[in-house]
Amino acid sequence: MSRLILTLFFVIPINLLAQKKLEFIGERIDFAVNSDRFTVNGIYYFSNKSEHEIRQTILFPFSKNTDSIVVKRVYNLTYSENLSFQELNNAVAFKVLVLPKDTVKVNIAYSQKTVKENIYILESTQTWGQALKRADYSLTFDTSVQIDSLSLKPDSLSNNVCFWNKQDFYPNENFKVWIK
Repeated sequence: MSRLILTLFFVIPINLLAQKKLEFIGERIDFAVNSDRFTVNGIYYFSNKSEHEIRQTILFPFSKNTDSIVVKRVYNLTYSENLSFQELNNAVAFKVLVLPKDTVKVNIAYSQKTVKENIYILESTQTWGQALKRADYSLTFDTSVQIDSLSLKPDSLSNNVCFWNKQDFYPNENFKVWIK
């Protein structure tokens, strides 16, 4: 009897809540750095495994105040629509709609002035409570800058492009590009 009560009052509601949760499952980001700008052009994958549509506000963090960031676009690639966003102190907030049993791809592109330590926030992945199923990154740099070091060791390098391909990626540090 106590198992039945436990199931009715705790397990079933928890499962129902978990089924309606939006998941951040992956990202594909192209970084570029030159003497003027550190540019980020990313595709972010959000999945709804529930039977109900989910409309959720996403807080996308920056390492710097938004007054030093130029946001080029926040665009829902899956539904072909611009997403309005609000600039906050160190982030942008936007709403995404994900239909039942669907995955949405959102493109976010922005740039900031190149400095000695250029940072892309990866640690925020931890707030989603699960590893990214897949994370692919590239960093293109031109001859106007010299890379001093990177916080993540590249998986490969071709000409002036570094590549990272991660599975079940749960980063515990941010992506950093140090310039000489």
